Amino acid sequence: MNPKKRPGFSLLETTVVLSIVAVLVLIGSSFSLNNKKHQLEVAVRKIYSSLSLARFRSVQRQLPVRVSLSQKVCELAEYDSQKATWLTRSRELLEGVEVSANNSPVFYPQGTVSGLATINIRNEKGAYQVTVAITGRIKVTRLD
Repeated sequence: MNPKKRPGFSLLETTVVLSIVAVLVLIGSSFSLNNKKHQLEVAVRKIYSSLSLARFRSVQRQLPVRVSLSQKVCELAEYDSQKATWLTRSRELLEGVEVSANNSPVFYPQGTVSGLATINIRNEKGAYQVTVAITGRIKVTRLD
């Protein structure tokens, strides 16, 4: 061991390590700031996908398909005419958003929907509105 060299880190080594840590902290904080925006956009995509899938399944399988929305869950159910009940086929968890809907749209084999559905999705980063027309058309609108 060299008697002139002391154990430990040099000022240059310490500065480089602290710079790398600072960059990692900045990158991590930018991800957490965009997390709410990402949760909002994911929830809108999940709801839109569930509605589109419900319409497709209804036409393909020739039976009514319902999309139910609660505060944190988007549920797709098919109507079983033999049992006269709705059977849940898929359930999507909606994290970090508030969801409200005026009704649960039911898609029919002709591609139509029972009544107009308006679904509002919001959190701190913004709000979207998804509307389902009686013709089965699905429209997504950013509110702010």
